[in-house]
Amino acid sequence: MGDADIVRFADRARSVTVELEDAAGGGRHKGWHDAEIVIETGFVGARVPVHVTDADLAAFLAARAGAEEDGALPDGSVMDWPAAGRGAYLRLRVEDPFVVEVRDPVQSGVTVIVPLQPRDGWAARAASRLDRLRSRLGEQAG
Repeated sequence: MGDADIVRFADRARSVTVELEDAAGGGRHKGWHDAEIVIETGFVGARVPVHVTDADLAAFLAARAGAEEDGALPDGSVMDWPAAGRGAYLRLRVEDPFVVEVRDPVQSGVTVIVPLQPRDGWAARAASRLDRLRSRLGEQAG
């Protein structure tokens, strides 16, 4: 993962990454970041601009890490990040396989569905990475 990655959902063949547009965090305003969703598969490669806040994602990853630690099976729950609205967003489906839908209802009208088989412990690693990034951005803002 790069310094600008907020989160990366991936397996050996496919990935969906959300990257800050300004790796130094300069795009942050009122808790939101200017970012890009980057899709890489053998079939689709795309980039979509998005404005995100990291708080909802942190809560989702913490819950997934706890469930994974408890050995809970995927429960079919769904989270939209950022909340579905007038811009692009991710729909995260906790299924087997884990599914990331990249939705762009206004600009292109396209939805890309990426099924993934992430390695065990992925949610805890992603939550840890996000915590480090949030700390770094907080230090830069202060």
